[in-house]
Amino acid sequence: MPQYYLIPKKLARAYPLVGRFVQWLEAHAFRFVFWLMGRLSPERASTLSASVFGLLSTYSDQAKKADTNLSIAFPEKSEEWRRQTVRQIFRSVGKSAAELIKLDQIWAEHEQRLEFVLHSPAQKQIDAGGAIVFVTAHIGAWQITNLLSLYKGLSISTVYAAESNAALRQQMLKLRESFGVKLIPTEAGVRPLLRELHKGACVGLAMDTRLDSGQLIPYFGRDALTNTTAARLALRTDAALIPIRAERLGKTRFRITVYDPIVSDVPDAPMEEQAIAMSARINDHFESWVRDNPGQWICLKRRWPKAHKL
Repeated sequence: MPQYYLIPKKLARAYPLVGRFVQWLEAHAFRFVFWLMGRLSPERASTLSASVFGLLSTYSDQAKKADTNLSIAFPEKSEEWRRQTVRQIFRSVGKSAAELIKLDQIWAEHEQRLEFVLHSPAQKQIDAGGAIVFVTAHIGAWQITNLLSLYKGLSISTVYAAESNAALRQQMLKLRESFGVKLIPTEAGVRPLLRELHKGACVGLAMDTRLDSGQLIPYFGRDALTNTTAARLALRTDAALIPIRAERLGKTRFRITVYDPIVSDVPDAPMEEQAIAMSARINDHFESWVRDNPGQWICLKRRWPKAHKL
């Protein structure tokens, strides 16, 4: 979740007391909404949370960053289209929060709520066992992808970023424990991931956000700083690199699609060159998913270098 929804980050840095008060206020507001959603059906929880977060799009500084990302990815679209899409993005954030809170129930009712589509090469890879790097993006019901671990009986370690709002951190971590996966914080680095892969287990990463130390790789036709960790992990451990996506089908139903493994087209090239080429193919998947439904692309942070701002 963003560090602040109700005030710009610059204002919070200039006036730390104001920033701490706003975080306290936001945390209590979210806790109440989360408490209420816990007592509702998944459908009503999703509707409530989407409405609450949709209202934030009018006031949040994050809306400007989402608008900038949309203007770069969809330069042909109008300002009005972007305004409506930003609101949909915030509503999607709300739905993601509801899905996290109701994850236990969603899994308990998975025969009615979940549809799994495994492409044949991916199915063969999973059935054969061995290490896999699953990669997804913050698009649609992205957190639901973790339920593949329960569906296929896989040992998956998922990387997560702790909430910037310290007052919400423990609550969100407790909710994530419903994933049925091992949770590894981003600050732990790649060593825990390498250990899991060398043991023949799996790891899961969401790789679509900007990484300042990343490689410039095309995304929507423009170079974007891209995290190549997933590809490098796969190359270093001979693990399969497999994209995975969760889509909302309406009425709190979801489709989880596991795609064909991504393999190096230049196996004799240096590892860094292979990692860049494989990461470019990951970006192609993500771009396709965003184009399918831009209103479910959670892009509340700057994605491209500032020089690309329109």
